[in-house]
Amino acid sequence: MLNRSTRRHFQGQLGVALAGGSWILPMACQAPAEESSSGGGSSGTRPACDFQASFMTWDFPPPEYTEKHDIPHGNMARIQLDAMIDVIDDSSGESDRFVLIQPCRTERVYKKDRLFQIPSGEFRVIYSLEEHRSVGKAMTYEGGVSKGSAVKDNFRSLVIDVVTFPKTQAMGTPAEVNELTAANHPLVGRTEIKDPKLPLRYVIEYPIKTMNIMPRDNSYQIDTGPLLVPDFDLEAESVIDRLEMAHVAFNHKHPELAEFILRQPTPVTDEEGKELCRILHYSKVRVDSARNTLLAGMG
Repeated sequence: MLNRSTRRHFQGQLGVALAGGSWILPMACQAPAEESSSGGGSSGTRPACDFQASFMTWDFPPPEYTEKHDIPHGNMARIQLDAMIDVIDDSSGESDRFVLIQPCRTERVYKKDRLFQIPSGEFRVIYSLEEHRSVGKAMTYEGGVSKGSAVKDNFRSLVIDVVTFPKTQAMGTPAEVNELTAANHPLVGRTEIKDPKLPLRYVIEYPIKTMNIMPRDNSYQIDTGPLLVPDFDLEAESVIDRLEMAHVAFNHKHPELAEFILRQPTPVTDEEGKELCRILHYSKVRVDSARNTLLAGMG
């Protein structure tokens, strides 16, 4: 049985040729609610994303001038997804999906040698079909907050391919969590939270990379990330500018809560408490009421 794939596509230039002679064509963008009605889940559960097989792919046009790269024809990059978040407006019923890609180091593309840039930085970006925003970092925080910009102004095309497992099993009891974890099934978390100020819901989906279990009493606790969460302290107008990287933890004792630790500018001090610099580090803890669903990829 083949995995189910949902493709979301921005096409800036119809019929862009790919290597091998194939073509990208515009495809419909499906909303999260539409995906939830499809098969592949248990008891109506929306199929879980197979993050290892899911990608963002962009096609970047040749720049007018660059010393860093050798890309006279532009460049295409396929990057694995790290997490995704669906932002649902309950007042209008509209939704948008944002994905966080896996990080890489800044590089000099297609040069003959010395491919890594020095000083090195982290290339890490949030994408939707309409916007993208860099959330990479250098060694130290230099101030300011990155802002999203339009995909159409930077790329010839952008595709988000979300592949789901052939079968998804929702784990309803701590015993099931212990059993399916011990059987080494791929695990996916889905956490839904509400905005305290706006009529927005956020459905966060992420691979569970660390799961603690104890079969003797069916204890469990996840501790995983990075993923995307809204920072409710930010006042930015655009949703993408209010998203921040975080890790999440919750366990069998309080499955109705999600504890997030958000990445924030964090002071580094000397022994006397004098601030030496700031770095982007996970240092802001927030506990939210949440609907946490634990899923196992089967098949």
